[in-house]
Formats: sequence, C-alpha cells, structure tokens
Amino acid sequence: MSDITWLLTSPRIPAGLLTVEAWDALQDAEAVAAFFESPTVEAVRDAGIDVELVEDAAEFIETGGVWIVGEEGDEELREALAEYVAGGEIELEIVYGSWDPPGARLLDLVEAVARLHAEDGCPWHHEQTHETLGPYLLEESYEVLDAIAGGDPDELREELGDLLFQPFLHASLAEDFDIDEVAGDLVEKIIRRHPHVWGDADPDDLYAHWNEAKAAEKPHRDHPADGVSRQLPSLSLAAKVIERFNDQGEEMELPELPEGLKLEADEVGDFLLAAVAAARAAGVDPELALRKSITERAGLERLDPQGHVAESIEQ
Repeated sequence: MSDITWLLTSPRIPAGLLTVEAWDALQDAEAVAAFFESPTVEAVRDAGIDVELVEDAAEFIETGGVWIVGEEGDEELREALAEYVAGGEIELEIVYGSWDPPGARLLDLVEAVARLHAEDGCPWHHEQTHETLGPYLLEESYEVLDAIAGGDPDELREELGDLLFQPFLHASLAEDFDIDEVAGDLVEKIIRRHPHVWGDADPDDLYAHWNEAKAAEKPHRDHPADGVSRQLPSLSLAAKVIERFNDQGEEMELPELPEGLKLEADEVGDFLLAAVAAARAAGVDPELALRKSITERAGLERLDPQGHVAESIEQ
C-alpha cells in the first residue's frame, strides 16, 4: 500500500506561502510530482525540493509521495485515487497548503476585467468611457432593487454581481487611480465613520459620529444638501434633501398637508399616487414639479449637478 498526500493550494495566494504542514509533507516526501508547471511547483523547487512533471500518474500512484494539485483540480486523477482508496490499495491524506481567504474571488474579477481591456481583449470594452458606462450603473442598480423586491436569492446574487462589475470597469478606465485605491479609500472611510467599532466611542451616538466624520471629511461644505446628487429622481432627491436638513438641524420651509389630513404608513403610497394623478390632470409633469419645488425651497440652485456648491456661485 502506498501513501499519497494530495496537496491543495490556492492560485490566489503567493505560491511560496504554504502551511507548515504542507512544507513538512514536502520535505519528508520520497517523491513530489505534478502534471504541469505552476507557481507552486516553482516555489517548491526554489526551496530545494525536486518536483517531477509526469504525463501518466500510474507509477506515482504505486510508489506514493506528494502530489501538487494543479489549478484545474486534476479531477480525473482525484477520481482514480478515490477508487484506489475504496479498494484499500492506497492511503490518501489531504493537506491544504493554502486556501482562499474571504473575498479572494475578487482577485479573479480584477484579472477578468484586465483581460477585457487588454490589447487583444473585447472590442466593445475598448470603446467604453465613464460616460458611456454611466447608464449601465444606474440600470444595474434598479435591477438589484427588482431582485430584492422579488425575494429570489439566486436572482439577487446574479444582479449584485452585475452591479459589482460596474465599479471594476470604471476603475480599469481611470488613469489616476485603480481598484485597490478605490477599495483602500473605502476601508479608511468605513473605519473613520465607525469609531464605536474601531475605537471606544459610545455606540448610542453612532449617528452623531457618522455626521461628525462626514463634516470633518468635507469641511468646505456650507450647504446641508452639499454632496446630494441632483441627478437623483425627484422623489429620492426630496427625501434625501429633507433628511440632510434634519440631520444638520437646519430649518427648511416645507408645505403642509391639508388641515386635518394625517397619513398612516400604509396610506402614503396611495397618497403619492393620487398626487401624481392630480398633477397629470392639471397638465403638469409631476417629476419636474417636485424637482422645482425642492430646488426652490432648499436652495439647490446653488449646487452643481453632482450636488456640490458651484464655484461660480460660491464666488
């Protein structure tokens, strides 16, 4: 009976970063073999251990040793070994030399996007810009919302993938930053805005911490709605602007409901629908009417389309 060690490694981890258990097995093995050259094979050779590349593993199965599993998994050999184990002809030990940490498949996405934009990649992707890709970002966001509303986890998983694709595409087009810098900035922001998690701040004051952090990050902002995109649909824009005014304790003159009218939560949708119908009956576009009202009442005319105080107005 031969002893075989089935050495599994992750192609997403630097090849030489193997576990102590893996290095011990390699050092003690009478033979080390693999089907193909790979970074792991090269790293093992660099450590002074001979690795034989074979086309037929029959002889190796008879003598035993450590088999370095290829990136494709060497499925046929694995199935053959399972039969030998079932027949009591070999003793098989599985050793993990390295494994994927959480988020490792994101590295595959980085590689896939780079391949699309390579010289011999996809012609359609070569033609894209931030501007041409912009509508897809919005479209994919709405499809995620549809999947959430539909309650289908498989559909949500797929749509989240399509949405995730978009930032990677935009980062690949950028000349002044890459996806690592995007992720790094985001991590720093998350930590900075959660001192009750990465610090000793009081969790009961988490909203105060959040707003204080945002104010410190953007000290130049002098309007409650600075940073709110003007490209939001008018209903979302109005809700966000009102929220910003409330968060900053700023007064905003809002129209009042007809006297005596109080809405329950389940009545709001019908109320808004009735308002849209009334606007149409009056010959008014409800989207434009609401946008005009929130713009005037919140002073949004001072902001540019991205929601920042316009320099020409500020000066």
